[in-house]
Amino acid sequence: MNRFAPVFLVVLVILSGCAGSAGSSSDPPGSSPGGSGETEASPSAPATGAIDHPTGSEAVLVVTSEGGMLPVQDQVTTMPLFVMLGDGRVIVPGVTDLMFPGPALPALQVRQLTEDGVQDVLEAVEATELFAGDLDLRAAQAMVADGTDTVFTLDAGGRHVRVSAFALGSLSDPAMGEPPPTVSATDIEADAVLRQLMDGLTAIDTSVPPDGWEADGWQTYTPEDLRLYVRDGTGQPVEGGEDLPGQVLDWPTDDDPATFGEEVAAFGEGTRCATVSGDDAATWYAALSEANQQTLWTTDGDDRWLVQVRPLLPHEEVVCP
Repeated sequence: MNRFAPVFLVVLVILSGCAGSAGSSSDPPGSSPGGSGETEASPSAPATGAIDHPTGSEAVLVVTSEGGMLPVQDQVTTMPLFVMLGDGRVIVPGVTDLMFPGPALPALQVRQLTEDGVQDVLEAVEATELFAGDLDLRAAQAMVADGTDTVFTLDAGGRHVRVSAFALGSLSDPAMGEPPPTVSATDIEADAVLRQLMDGLTAIDTSVPPDGWEADGWQTYTPEDLRLYVRDGTGQPVEGGEDLPGQVLDWPTDDDPATFGEEVAAFGEGTRCATVSGDDAATWYAALSEANQQTLWTTDGDDRWLVQVRPLLPHEEVVCP
């Protein structure tokens, strides 16, 4: 029995309600709702009943939020909503203080699943019957003018699958009102199922039982690699004055900020991108831990620099996109 069950009992209730009110769909299980996307046959599971998946630091399941009206700088520094690695580590955003300006480093936390816990999550994904092939659900555009795509990327069971849903949850949210008649019952059902899967991943502490975890409690995740975006901040006013802690800090490494990394033309303002690893990453991490999003970094001269950081997770390449 799938031990991720509390979430999917809710899903079954929602699906029953959708089928009763919106009519049945002729689409077979695992096909693309509304005829969109591509499908392929689902490979059979190994004889043991377990779902095979990558091991070590490779990604098994990643959920990201993409698109919308965010500036490009914010899009490329946004962290995934959920990451499950082959060795069972789960990395998710931690609790963030709502003060302004916010901390320079995003809060991240990590906890490790047992193999049984990994299988619980994979079985929950399989139970949706939406990951047989790549799928792009965009029916919610009939209700939402501007939204983000919630993107599930799965590498398991011999498949590498990308399932994307625009404005996830809006089709099945009673607060949004009834979807227009142009939206199929199949799309409404798919939206409900993916929303409940996302809810289960967000509440993975309770979705996976205690014996599905290697240890109790979450730990702070400290990245080994960082991607840094640097632009000139000379002349920018200092919020609250330079004497406040974390407002102006020394550039922590021996690099010249003016030539640090490579320029990213799409960002404008002469923004440059570089990655740091090893001792440099540790030095930057310690310095950024004392900084906020508006901290100005300085060398011996009068020039000031603004730095945005994107911690890199174990499955990600140490490159500037």
